Amino acid sequence: MKAIVVEKPGDVRVRDVPDPECGPNDVVIAPRYAGICGTDMHVYLGEMNYRVTFPTVLGHESAGVIVDVGSRVEGFSSGDPVAIDPVLSCGICPLCRAGKPNVCPHINVIGIDSFGAMAERIAVPSTLASPIAQHVDLKHCVLLELYAVAVHASRRTNVQVGDTLAIFGAGKLGLALLDVFKQSGASMIMAVDIDPVRLDIAEQLGADTTINARECDPVATILKETGGIGADKVIEAVGHYVPIEGLKAPTEEALNAMKPGGQVTVMGQGAQIDNIAWRPFVLKEGTIVGSRLNVGDMPRAIGLLESGQLHPELLITHELPPYDAAEGFEWLAQKRPDVIKVSLDLHEW
Repeated sequence: MKAIVVEKPGDVRVRDVPDPECGPNDVVIAPRYAGICGTDMHVYLGEMNYRVTFPTVLGHESAGVIVDVGSRVEGFSSGDPVAIDPVLSCGICPLCRAGKPNVCPHINVIGIDSFGAMAERIAVPSTLASPIAQHVDLKHCVLLELYAVAVHASRRTNVQVGDTLAIFGAGKLGLALLDVFKQSGASMIMAVDIDPVRLDIAEQLGADTTINARECDPVATILKETGGIGADKVIEAVGHYVPIEGLKAPTEEALNAMKPGGQVTVMGQGAQIDNIAWRPFVLKEGTIVGSRLNVGDMPRAIGLLESGQLHPELLITHELPPYDAAEGFEWLAQKRPDVIKVSLDLHEW
């Protein structure tokens, strides 16, 4: 079968790979769409060589149809539309047993730790296949994994009705967070970025205030918008940080924008460049948490999408066929401001 293979960092091509085998507890899926994620870009740029073995097939954001069902699998039939939850944990370690499979030491994120869905077919345990209603366009389902990450982040952030929120970063992750958090009952959501195109999309998604950090001090603006107290909850969702004279790195800015007694949720996985002064944070008695992947949040994300409450059409800015996948990776590596989410249409190989 054909697959989009990353031979080594910076080298993407389509070639033949072995067909997947369908185990008794597996389903084989023909992916129809796969997204290029920020984590995929870290692999492409050679920033995850400690974890990824080349050549590899990426793709942990995908949706498709079932083409084969294992002998022990019930509830699925050929032709069923499904999304793939890529988080495969061991299920038996102390962290898994404590309900934290997303931080399992033996975790296998499909499309990162093992071959992913940028291929004609992929075999996964049936427990990772989530049914999708027939009326939903599969091209929008490519964002379900990202939306599930956002749903998990909303629970980690403990968003309450009436909260004021500030999201640092309006890339793929930040915009997905905004789209989901708009359903939370927050009284105000502020989006911070340095690109006007992305901030325009944030405004279309319902951001109450958009803040261009190239043009103003984001912390001062957030304090002004909140009567001088700061945001109840701040989410740091910046991937590759662009230094700007006079501004601190994202996590430090987020801590400064948090109100006393507030919380910062850190999700960005860019370079570790923050020089955080912890004394002001301690004096604020703040809370800081991390949020990684999702923990059973795919059904919640699917429910939001099926009910029409999300806006994937605003996030998917480009769609490419398999043989043009390398171009999509290059666009993202160049940080083109008009490129948010690149979706690969895998109907034709």
